[in-house]
Amino acid sequence: STTNGQLDAETFTFVAADGRTATAVPGLSFGCGHNNSGIFTSNETGIAGFGRGSLSLPSQLKVDNFSYCFTDITGSAPSPVLLGLPANLYSSAGGAVQTTPLIQSPKIPSFYYLSLKGITVGSTRLQVPESAFALTNNGTGGTIIDSGTSFTMLPLQVYRRLRATFVSQVKLPPAEASNATTDADPICFVLPSSGDRPELPKLLFHFEGATLDLPRENYMFEMEDAGRSFTCLAINAGGDLIIIGNYQQQNIHVLYDLA
Repeated sequence: STTNGQLDAETFTFVAADGRTATAVPGLSFGCGHNNSGIFTSNETGIAGFGRGSLSLPSQLKVDNFSYCFTDITGSAPSPVLLGLPANLYSSAGGAVQTTPLIQSPKIPSFYYLSLKGITVGSTRLQVPESAFALTNNGTGGTIIDSGTSFTMLPLQVYRRLRATFVSQVKLPPAEASNATTDADPICFVLPSSGDRPELPKLLFHFEGATLDLPRENYMFEMEDAGRSFTCLAINAGGDLIIIGNYQQQNIHVLYDLA
């Protein structure tokens, strides 16, 4: 997806969730795309950049943290975005608050890199070296967290391990396209016609200082095709860069401490 246009500046007014409080910010830089391709040809008004670059919204507003909580992908409830630390963040948290350090890459300084150490499926920790998740000295590879990518993306060697481990632990027949374990096919399993939802292995991402124990609905999705029901893993094979996508972040309060 590409956009080509002009850079300008204007006064932006932000209205708080109560609909009454408004804050005006003069001189805020923004781009106006005239020639757009890919996802930029759809009907949204625009994209609010929240990266680490100097023109991102948090950078220009000079906030030292921001956070969001993505509601259900399939639902209609809006997702809150918070600029600045909520006063009751820790007292109102419904679950344990965990933190993991942000890492900066000199090659792509706008990405939010994390230190992913490993992945567990069920009771099995994937036999993958930590170097497969790490940012290299020349700036390649590594793991980022991203709000604009849907499914989590893993390098092919890691994805194959994950896929094979799921196939070995799930007591459901794999869909025809999932029988091979040597390629990058998605993992799908045939659900019983009775409508039962059998247990599935847990999925955990181990970061430095934190473990993301995902609820089932954050890594499996169900679909109908040709009169049959399937449950599929919402993770795909990609390039060397690991991307933790927004499907995996549903209903989790994710805070970026920029300071």
